[in-house]
Parts: sequence; C-alpha cells; structure tokens
Amino acid sequence: MNKLARRQAALLAMCCLGCMTAVAADAPVYDIGDIVVTATRTQNTTKEVPAATQVIDGENIRQSGATNIREALSYFTNIMQTRIAHGGHDVMIRGMDTNKSLILVDGRKPANESSSASLGTARAMERINLQQVERIEILRGPSSALYGSDAMGGVINIITKKSTSPSGSISGEYASTGHTQWVHYDTGRQGKLAATVGARLRHTDRDTIEGEQWSEYFGNDQTYNLALDYYFADANKLTFTADYYHEKLSSDAQNPELRPLRVMTERGPLTGMAQIEGGRDSKSEQQTYGLRWQRTTAVNDWEVSAYMSRFDWEDATDPKVIKTVPGSKPLEKRAYDAVVRKQNAYDFNDNTNREWTLEGKNSTQLTDNQRLTYGVTYTDAKVRGTNLGIAGEKQHNVSQNGMDKVASERSLATYAMYVQDEIRADKWFIVPALRYDHNEYFGGHVSPKLGVTYNARDNFRIKANYGKGFRAPSLMQLFYDMDRRMGPKWVHLLGNPDLKPETSTGWDLGVEGEWDRGYGSLTYFDNKVDDLIDSSKVGKDNNGHELYRYNNVKKARIKGVENTLGYRFSDTLSAQVVSTWLDAKDTTANKDLPRRSELSQAWQLRYDDHQDTGWSAALSLQYEHNYLVEPAPKQAATEKKSYQLWNLTVTRQFNPDLRLWGKVENIGDKYDKNLGLYGREWALGLEYKF
Repeated sequence: MNKLARRQAALLAMCCLGCMTAVAADAPVYDIGDIVVTATRTQNTTKEVPAATQVIDGENIRQSGATNIREALSYFTNIMQTRIAHGGHDVMIRGMDTNKSLILVDGRKPANESSSASLGTARAMERINLQQVERIEILRGPSSALYGSDAMGGVINIITKKSTSPSGSISGEYASTGHTQWVHYDTGRQGKLAATVGARLRHTDRDTIEGEQWSEYFGNDQTYNLALDYYFADANKLTFTADYYHEKLSSDAQNPELRPLRVMTERGPLTGMAQIEGGRDSKSEQQTYGLRWQRTTAVNDWEVSAYMSRFDWEDATDPKVIKTVPGSKPLEKRAYDAVVRKQNAYDFNDNTNREWTLEGKNSTQLTDNQRLTYGVTYTDAKVRGTNLGIAGEKQHNVSQNGMDKVASERSLATYAMYVQDEIRADKWFIVPALRYDHNEYFGGHVSPKLGVTYNARDNFRIKANYGKGFRAPSLMQLFYDMDRRMGPKWVHLLGNPDLKPETSTGWDLGVEGEWDRGYGSLTYFDNKVDDLIDSSKVGKDNNGHELYRYNNVKKARIKGVENTLGYRFSDTLSAQVVSTWLDAKDTTANKDLPRRSELSQAWQLRYDDHQDTGWSAALSLQYEHNYLVEPAPKQAATEKKSYQLWNLTVTRQFNPDLRLWGKVENIGDKYDKNLGLYGREWALGLEYKF
C-alpha cells in the first residue's frame, strides 16, 4: 500500500470512528448547516446536498480581515491559488485548470477577457467588491449538468448582500501594496422599493521584481454596484442590477539602468546586460446590467432573468533599448545586440467581449418528498478586436501610434435545457440531473449527473456523486489570429474552428459528520479529462514570426482526497484544517501536471470574544508540499518545492459600529518568483457603520 493510500485509509478510519463514538455518548444538538443555492439551484443545507459544498459567510470574512475574494478563499479553502505575473491568480478546484472553474455573481457569469490563457477567470475575482458580498459558495466536482460549459472543476458562486434594513458603512485600508476605500449603503424596504449601493476605489503602488525587466502593474481601479428591488408582493419581486468596473494600469522598465537580461533564441539562451526604458499601459472596463423576476408560491419557485455583460480591454507596449553588453560566448557576441533590439517595436491590442443571456427556471414541489427543477438558457456572445485579426467577419483597420492592425469580429449563439429531480426517501436524498447544451459550432452535448446522500445517523452521512463535465472552446480559441511581440520575438497564434469540447468524467465518495464539539469530512475524487486544448508550434508565418495553433492534444487524470477537520474548543476559540492530497497526471505524456501540489492545506485558529467592545483574531497557515513549478519553454517540469505561509489578522471592536483591523500576510517574508511569492505584505483598516 503506497503512502497516499495509507493516509486515505487512516483519515477515513478516524472520521468514521469519531462520528460513531459520538453516537454512543449523550447526543448533542447539531445545527442543520448553511443554506446554499449553488449545489442544486434550490435552497438546501450543506449537510443535505450530495455535492461537496463549502460556504464562507460574512462573519468568516469579517474575522479573517479579508478585503478581496482571493484572500477569503486562501484563508478558508485549499483551492490552489498561484499568483500570475503582472496580475491575477490561478484558481484550481480539485486540481482542474483555472479556465475549468466557473466564477458566478448571484448565479450570473460576468464577461471578462475572452482568452485562451485563463486570464478572464484568473482576474475575475480581483474585480469583485467584497464589501458587497454576503457569502461565497464553493461547489467542487463536475457541475455541467446544471451550469453547462466551464464548470468541469466546480463553481464559485459569490452571493451579494440583499437589502434588509437602513444601514451603511464607510471603510478604508492602507497597505504595503496600496490603499483602498469602500462605501456601502442599504435603504431597507421602503414601501415597494429597496436598494443597496456600493463602491470601491483602489490604488495599487508600483512594485519592482528582482531580475524582471518590467515592474508589476500599478495604478487605479474603481468598482460601482447597484441593486434595486421592486416588490409586487412579499414573494413577488423584480430586481435590477448594475455593476461597473474600470481599471487603468501601467508597467514600466523599472530603473532604466544596465542590468542582466537573458533572452531565448532557437539556438538556446543568450545572456548579457541591457538598458531598456519605456513602459506598458493596460486599460479595461466591465459593465453588467440585469433584470431578474422572482415569485414564490406554495408549490412553485419561478425565476426569469435577462442580463448583458460587456468587457473591453486594451494594452500597449513601447520599449526602447538604449544599450546592450553581450555575454562572453561567441554566439552572444554576434547575436545578443540584434536579438535584444528586436524589442524596439511598439505594439498594441484592443478587444471587446459582449454577452447577452436570457434564463428561466422553475422549481415545483411535486410532493412533500419530491421537487422538480427545470430551466432553459440562451446566450448570444460576440468578440471583436485585434486578437481576431483576419479570422473574423467585418474586417477593418485599427491604428495607434503609426501602427496598423486588422480587427474583426465573431459571434456565437448557445442554448441549453436542464432538469433536476430531488427525491427524499427515508434516510436517502437522491438528486439526478441532466442538461443538454447546443453550440452553433460543434453541435449538442449532454451532461448527466447523479448525487446521493445517505443519512446514516443525525450526525453521520455518506455522500456519492457521478457526473460528466465539458468546456466548449472559446471564440478566441476557435478564431484567434493574434500576431504580437512577446519579449524579443514575435508570436503568431492561430485558432482552430475544428476544436472539440474538452470533456471530463468524474466521481467522488465521501463521509462527513459531527461529534461533540468537532466536525469533519473525508472525500475521495477521481476525474478523467479528454481532448484538452493546448497550443503547439507549427512553424513560421510569412513574416518569420513563430506560428502556433490550438488543437485537442492531451488527456489527464486528476484524483485525490479532500479532508476537513474542525474543533470548537469553546464559544470563543476554534480551529480548522482543510486538506487536499492530489495526484494530477498528463496521461498523454505520462508526467505530472505543473502548478499543483501533492498536498495543499489551509490551517486556521480563530478567536472571537463576541463582544460589542472586544477582540477577535485569526492565525492561518497555508502549506504546500511538492508544488511542481511551471517549466521554462522546451524544458520538462521537474522542480518540486514545498513551502508554508503564515498570516495573522487582529481586529479591535471599539463599539458595535467601529472596528479596526490589522493583518500581516506571509509573515516569514517568503520570496520565490517561481511560486508567485513576493515577500511579506501588511495592511491596516478601519470601518464605521451607521
């Protein structure tokens, strides 16, 4: 028996023994768990739903001192998040790639970069105002049966605050990376109307990275949110939402001094010194507007929504090589200067992604023990810009700074129908679901799922799930014609209209329960993924630029064990650890998948005296064992690293309306560019409620 199998067996035995031992003693009173809507698109408790579901509520967020979605996830979950150079973080649920995790806001998918490189998902959470968030629901495992494409790995559904009573808050944070201000106001229900409004203004300071040519992006971004409810009756309302995000960032060549610069060529790396000045500018704008009608009767729960989301993004690069000093090798002396000076070229891109979506669903209570949910959705998407080049329709020229590029557009229409049955029979809760998606480019796709919960005792449950997932290729992956400079070379990336969807088949089996003041869960999961989309070099284009094209090239198998253990020592002190043991393989090449850890853990010790004038604190530890570093081009991924990050948040509640918090992340000042770690960060914040 290997080490992983022994650990699985030991943890399973511990979890089962703890639950059964508690039954023999005086049975305590157990809570029913958090109410969630993501797992089944209906209201159920986390203990009922078969799918592995986790909730981070507002109280958790407040205690942790988190001020963005990424921080909240890192404190309370073991979702792998690795910082991406120049913005964003990987978001991997159960080891699945970032673009296979669906990010929703109140069940809606905001438009982001329509990119093959997962940029939309990687940066999506950075654009959400955490002060508007009521809770975060995380659904693990294939979820295409309810949510369609992009939900192969799971779903992160961010539920925003609803209007409850007249109140407001003003808060600000000053940090080592910049400063942020928030404002939130809730009108409460005034006759037939109720509303919430919020804003976030953030400034990111300029930060340099040792050995990097460019600084990190710095500048300003703003987020504005509005939700307006009109009540026809208490259980019948219409909601209008408007969300706006604007970002303008820059990156420069740091100090334009002579510094080491390594460049890659077809004949290998060249080393030397270079003095480069200039900069890069990036601007993006996101707009989302929606209408949602909801009505609840004795047997039906109706919902119809329509929303539009648009994302515009553009960037420009204008470097200037002032001086070069080649290395000592003959090839470096001959070619280094010419290769580096290829960077003396202005380049830009300008693109738009727009999506219209219409959805309708109803949940019907057929009997006391059976509820049927069914729905339809239609989406019309359009992407236009320079990333499509001549591969799209309505081609036209775009000019900047004397440079001309061809821009075009492509559209995509999809529709889907789904049905789900919730059946309760004695100790069983059985949830089968089926969804049909139709895409105008590759046709239809069927996604089934079956989830089962067996309530062996009031405090002990067995859960099992089986499902299929898929991810349709994006419009960019289908029709890319992007020709741009990347470092010292030009890269021409082509889409492929013949791409097939990526598909997965997955299952999991787990137990969970509570005993005395403790709780725990243990789940084994196994996912097989086919037709993974990746780019590969196919030669050079007519301009001598390196040519890449997308194809369905890989298969993978990702399996592992998830475990949660928690204990409430008293009403004021509690601890929790969430762990994932992962075995992620590229089965086509028979090698480990990079950017993943064999063991990932999130530990937390929390104290809260629950006083109007008191203290709370959270000490957290993120531990990563044998993280496989992303390899350099043309190299195999062989380097594995282990590390731990300690974080501390302390909050002082002066009165019910005023609190001060301070936090330190990466207390040990860990620095490793390959791991996306850039040293210690700190912040000090103040919130006033009225």
